[in-house]
Amino acid sequence: MIEALGLTPPFFLFDEEFDVPRRFRHDTQEGFCFTRSKPGGYQNNQDAMAVVSGINDALVLAVADGLGGLPNGAKVARRAVESLASLTCTSLPECIQSVNDVMLSDGFVGGCTLAVAEIACGQVVVHHVGDAGALIVSDLGAVRFKTVPHSPVGQAEAHEGLEEAAALRHPQRHVVSNMIGDDRMWVETSAPVTLQPGDTVVVASDGLWDNFFRKEIVEMVVNDDLLAVSQAIVNQATVRMTGTLAGVPAKKDDLSFIVFRFAG
Repeated sequence: MIEALGLTPPFFLFDEEFDVPRRFRHDTQEGFCFTRSKPGGYQNNQDAMAVVSGINDALVLAVADGLGGLPNGAKVARRAVESLASLTCTSLPECIQSVNDVMLSDGFVGGCTLAVAEIACGQVVVHHVGDAGALIVSDLGAVRFKTVPHSPVGQAEAHEGLEEAAALRHPQRHVVSNMIGDDRMWVETSAPVTLQPGDTVVVASDGLWDNFFRKEIVEMVVNDDLLAVSQAIVNQATVRMTGTLAGVPAKKDDLSFIVFRFAG
């Protein structure tokens, strides 16, 4: 039987190597998080994550993915999630814009993508930059919300009829058109989604999204046992990243995700 070690919010995770998902609680509600570098990787984990209290005591779930093709990816990811606990911002997009402005003014070279779920008063608002993303699934498996990656391939799938299977195999799927660390950076903020009891919020780096068809993620998420959900994601992602299965998405990458279930 798998035992999940507990974490107590607020917490930040940088350059971590988990072997099992870690549990956290918010009021009477439960979540799990996981992060590790890509199997057989030649560098440290470039992802960072945070579970913190935000503006007006919102629960903030954040995952940042440092871009491996640029220097300082892990440092940018860390600064991005740390900015979300700022006491001087009036909104999370303002926090994200502020850390981007500071990095540019300091001449800091590097980049990351970011996805944040801001949960308060029974509603969630998602903010994202790049191809880190979020998904909200009902207890019956209905997709209530999903982000669209800020990438040419992601936009082609969403708006130009590119099929999901083709998008996941596309040689340019890792190319992003929006990132923290760029003077053209912008934050996409969703409309509020009113949560229903049993809804599951998933926030993750592209190490999750690039290794599964969306329906596979939904099928795993609807399990009543959130630890089993988290471990299934880890197990299946490991198989995809290290195996040679035909006909399924597969991309070696750092894997970081947060799953949180709304109890009402």
